[in-house]
Amino acid sequence: MRLLSNCPSLGIEWRNQPGHAEARQKIMQYSIDVLGGHISQIAGALIMACIVAYLAGFNNRRNRCAVAAEKFRNAFYNELKGLYPTPTDLPKDFHILDNRLRKSFMVLQCAVDEFKHFIPWYRRWFFFRAWHRYRLGKDGRDIDQQYYGQYKSGETVTSNQHGKEIIEITDGKKNFKHNVDRLMKYARTL
Repeated sequence: MRLLSNCPSLGIEWRNQPGHAEARQKIMQYSIDVLGGHISQIAGALIMACIVAYLAGFNNRRNRCAVAAEKFRNAFYNELKGLYPTPTDLPKDFHILDNRLRKSFMVLQCAVDEFKHFIPWYRRWFFFRAWHRYRLGKDGRDIDQQYYGQYKSGETVTSNQHGKEIIEITDGKKNFKHNVDRLMKYARTL
């Protein structure tokens, strides 16, 4: 109340005077009248401030997500140069491809770890599943860090539960592109 000790507009100086309770009452009534007369303007200003703050925060988040997506894409494009998006330098020998993917694993893992925070919570599980399929394949185990056998092209012979042999022809180049595309779609749709 020190700021309101003198109120010349009301013609009141109540500091150290005997009827200061009445003066305080008049000041409070005056304040209520002023606020009451402008309540719609005050409410409108507060609502507009909230809307502006929300839009500024939303725009800031979108910009940060766009930068993170660009960084994620660049990490994959730089590490998989010649392999993705167009496989121009795909080695014929699987062991050379396996070694190259193993060498680039740490950089890609860091890119995934940095980017996962910008994916909405309801899509994060699908992103982790796409990362899992890229590095371990469809039937990979979680205890393995990396296994790139799904990118080996050729024929494999398996037997089913009835004892019959099944020959599967796999296209490693197609599997690789499909798995990396599945990861890249999260960096495009933020």
